[in-house]
Amino acid sequence: MLEGKTFFFIGAGNICESIIKGLLSAGSIRPGDIHVANRSNEARLNYLRNYYGIVPVTDKKKAVAAADIIVLAMKPQDVFNALEEIKGSIGEKQIVISVLAGVPTSLIEDSLAIPIPVIRAMPNTSCAVLESATGLSGGRYTTSDQLRLGEEIFKIMGEVVVVEEHLLDAVTGLSGSGPAYIYYLVESMEKAGEAAGIPRELARPLVLKTLLGAAKMLMETGENPEELRRQVTSPNGTTMAGINELNKGDFQNTIKKAILRATRRSQELGRVIIENQYAHK
Repeated sequence: MLEGKTFFFIGAGNICESIIKGLLSAGSIRPGDIHVANRSNEARLNYLRNYYGIVPVTDKKKAVAAADIIVLAMKPQDVFNALEEIKGSIGEKQIVISVLAGVPTSLIEDSLAIPIPVIRAMPNTSCAVLESATGLSGGRYTTSDQLRLGEEIFKIMGEVVVVEEHLLDAVTGLSGSGPAYIYYLVESMEKAGEAAGIPRELARPLVLKTLLGAAKMLMETGENPEELRRQVTSPNGTTMAGINELNKGDFQNTIKKAILRATRRSQELGRVIIENQYAHK
């Protein structure tokens, strides 16, 4: 379904680069089929051109008219101005994919004022290594075939789940922001290893392989994490001693609060953007 498709990315930040790297790594799309524009950072566009071979553009109206798939990847608060720029140059046979936290498909549809298919996606930056976890939802004009095309795009880069749109804020808090939580955990474990006398250059491979092995056990055994944790937690052993310290710090509830706060922040961003849309009218 992707053969011969052309992409136009509006926004050239980290998530744009991660998706581009994923598409190119899988060999599904040629660099010349990817056009990218951003608001003002010419150096960033030159970097993407030099490193990935994509085509930087300045004429957004011309680029959007020529693309099969338009990816909205700017900052969420900039979406209204970006849609105003391309309004009138985009048609109903094209597909818009938004990776913007908190921005509902209805805002994009209403702003463009045509019955255009819109797919809202929440990947994470692990697109770059083809290991993203992506939540996907279609707008009111999106057909099942078009949604399957969206699935195909993001399945190139990892796991995809199709959800009701109201759940995408929670997907944002859980897996969209999730890599940062894992990086923070790795950072903490490395520092703890250092405190225990393990040089950081030795602690890192131990930590990373531990994380990878634990994830692989969960995926390949199908066991619940509670059961696998129980299996390695011997009574009065070293693991239990460590778990007890985590419980003292209310570890599980802290993780829960972080994910719920990120979810609420996605919802807050959406409300602000919708309010700003009405303020422009």
